[in-house]
Amino acid sequence: MKKMLTDEIESLHHIQGFAKAVVLQTDKIFIELQKVENGLDLVEQEMAVMGFPFHFSTIKSSTDLVPLSVRIASLLAMRKVFHLHDEHIKEIGRLATKSSFFTKLVLRYLISPEKMAKEIPRHWQRHYSIGSMDPGEIHDDEHFEIVRLKDFNVHPIYCIYLSGYIQGMMELIGTYSNLVVEETKCQHKGDDVHEFRISWV
Repeated sequence: MKKMLTDEIESLHHIQGFAKAVVLQTDKIFIELQKVENGLDLVEQEMAVMGFPFHFSTIKSSTDLVPLSVRIASLLAMRKVFHLHDEHIKEIGRLATKSSFFTKLVLRYLISPEKMAKEIPRHWQRHYSIGSMDPGEIHDDEHFEIVRLKDFNVHPIYCIYLSGYIQGMMELIGTYSNLVVEETKCQHKGDDVHEFRISWV
C-alpha cells in the first residue's frame, strides 16, 4: 500500500499543464466550510509532504496560473485531511461553479443545454492550458447530453471533480429534476477520451 501511495505521488510530479488559480480559491472556500481548526494549515502541510509546498495566501488573482500538479495535490490533500469520499469530491466540483464569480457571470446568460454545449470549449480553454472539451451531443427529446474531454490524462480524482463541476454548470443554467452526471468513458480505464453523460427530467 505504501508503495502504491508513493507511486501515486511520484506520478503527480510528471503532470504537465496549468490551471487558473480560481480552482484553488474555490478549494479554500470548501476547506473553510469544514469548520476544522487549522484546516487550511493541515491541507497545506499535507501538500508539502507530497512534495508540493503551497500556501493559499500566495494567490493574488483568480487568473494566475498554477501547475495542474499543485491543483490535484490540493484535492488529494483535502481528501486525506477531511476523510472525504467520492461524493465529497464531486461536491467540491459543484461548489466551484457556485463560488466562482466569473463562472456565474458567464453561465447566467446560458439558458439551455444547447447554449451551454457551445460555451463549454471556450470555458475550458479559459481555465486550463491542456485538454479540450468537445461541444457535446444534445439529445433533448431523450433528456440527455454527452460531453467529451480529450487529451487530459492527469489523475482519476479529477474525473470525479469534473462530474460535480459539470453538474454545477447545469444547475446554474436551469432547474432540472433528477439531474445526474456520470463518466461513461475514462482515459484512466483505457478509453481514448473522458465522456460524461448528463441526464435530466
